[in-house]
Amino acid sequence: MAFLDILNIPGLLGTDLHSFKRANIYDKIDLGLAGVVGIIGVVVLILNGFSTPITCVPTSCESSNTNPNCALDWTYQSGLCKGEVQSFPDASFHYLLVIFALLLVGLLTVPIYWGSNASKELFDNFYYIWAKLKNGDEECKDVEWKRRMHFVLDQLKSGNSLTTRYALYHGVALVLDLVALVVVGLYTLNFTDLGLDPLGLATDGSCSNGAFTCNIPNRNLFKWFGVLTSLVLVGKAIVNLKCLLFSLGLPGLFGRNFLIYANQLNDNSGEGIYNIQTNPIMVLLHTLLVVLKLIFIAPIQWLVAFCKFYARKTDGPKEIIKRLSATNIRAEQKETKKVEKEAKALETEASGDDDAAVKKGDAKKEKPKEIEKPKEEEKKEEPVSTPLVARPAQNWSDLFFIIDILSYNIDQCDLILFMTKINPVPGLENKKVNVDISYLDTSNNTMVVSHTDAGVIESLLDTELATEGGLQIVGWLEGPTGIMWSQRTKDSPKNLAFAVSLGSTYELVSAVYGRGRMLARLQNFTFQCPQDTKKQMKKYGQNIPLSAFISQSLFQKFSSDQGSQQKNE
Repeated sequence: MAFLDILNIPGLLGTDLHSFKRANIYDKIDLGLAGVVGIIGVVVLILNGFSTPITCVPTSCESSNTNPNCALDWTYQSGLCKGEVQSFPDASFHYLLVIFALLLVGLLTVPIYWGSNASKELFDNFYYIWAKLKNGDEECKDVEWKRRMHFVLDQLKSGNSLTTRYALYHGVALVLDLVALVVVGLYTLNFTDLGLDPLGLATDGSCSNGAFTCNIPNRNLFKWFGVLTSLVLVGKAIVNLKCLLFSLGLPGLFGRNFLIYANQLNDNSGEGIYNIQTNPIMVLLHTLLVVLKLIFIAPIQWLVAFCKFYARKTDGPKEIIKRLSATNIRAEQKETKKVEKEAKALETEASGDDDAAVKKGDAKKEKPKEIEKPKEEEKKEEPVSTPLVARPAQNWSDLFFIIDILSYNIDQCDLILFMTKINPVPGLENKKVNVDISYLDTSNNTMVVSHTDAGVIESLLDTELATEGGLQIVGWLEGPTGIMWSQRTKDSPKNLAFAVSLGSTYELVSAVYGRGRMLARLQNFTFQCPQDTKKQMKKYGQNIPLSAFISQSLFQKFSSDQGSQQKNE
């Protein structure tokens, strides 16, 4: 399943259309480099065989080849000297490469991130919402469907399962890469002629107390394949490190660009929709605390929870009663004060037989005091607001993890526009012709059309497309002579310029483009150029705003309608 998720074979074959390409380019490179290590291990194993060959000859053959013993077959003696001459790297290098290749590729079969049903389910939930809103299904207008959508989105906003699993997978992969790199590097140093042997595994190549000199013909082969494997492991470690840094949730760094965009989204009241921590130091501190908690505190909590479950210890009735009575303690105090107040009033009435005049006067003085005391105490008890828990930072939420992962395969502009469909943020479709800024240049009868600003979404898209010219407005005029294509103005690339004829009516058809793709279709706009512009030129000068045309055309239309009604009457 992990290989299918990364390679997206079902999507390529057309058998799994309802899924995302969850793997980004770095995950595919990681899988490819693990496969390269496996290929190197298999090639070395084939070239070397299961047992590393060794050749031994008498020591005298090194100085002179005329000795008759040099022409003899010393295969048996070579077998006897193999255990004494061969070092541990010589005997196990080909097996080492195969073992590391199996570990690196086999890690993908562990359902940490790839192959996990929990991870795939979260992606499928997001895809369900994405596909419905992308296609504009009628079901999206249903109130109950919107409620279910917000429930799913709330789950993605509050959860961080994907970030945790992704970091754990690439953390384990990085550790394996570094271990393999160190071991293969040490083995490779043993095969070189530099005399570097940090582990002291090299041998002097002599056997039988120096009577025979042995040589391993494949050492040069091991050296170059060791160098190649080390380079591949360095690249694989860099890729896994980059993916691990992606999991830190640092806004704008290591592929987490969408966190910067989400931090700038505000609702209609001007408050931030998402709580994004933009301070990298605080993000790193939070990540460090989470890691320390996972290593030291979480195991203790799991052990305590297991012990409680195993001992069948739950909250008893007394604990529940205490908790319920604690919520009503203030109401009971007020009832107690009322009872004491009534009891004191009865005592003062019963003691009125002796010295009625004096005691009545004392009672009049004492009663108000006794009655007023509870009231003063009640006034002192000011209501205390319920403390609320601060919203946690959403740098590690599953929602932004999915969006940043998909940004490698999907245009970032589509993801930004997607936020306008799930949040109370105005989109590009709200752009309209700005009649106050658009004007007619009477010197050459050129109509310059400008549109209103769409707010924060337009600024985010301009930031995303800054290196590609930003957003562009594409459109044409449909008039009496047919379609009239626009020209760009030097003042603003978003303005459209048309050569128009006075007295003609035109309809503007326009859309917003980015990276050569249409992002939003704008509403058509109809206007009529005046037949005579002398009055407007006296008032506005050479550049007559479009609002003057609209007001004049509306007035003429209203006057003609009134005239036709009078004729009919």
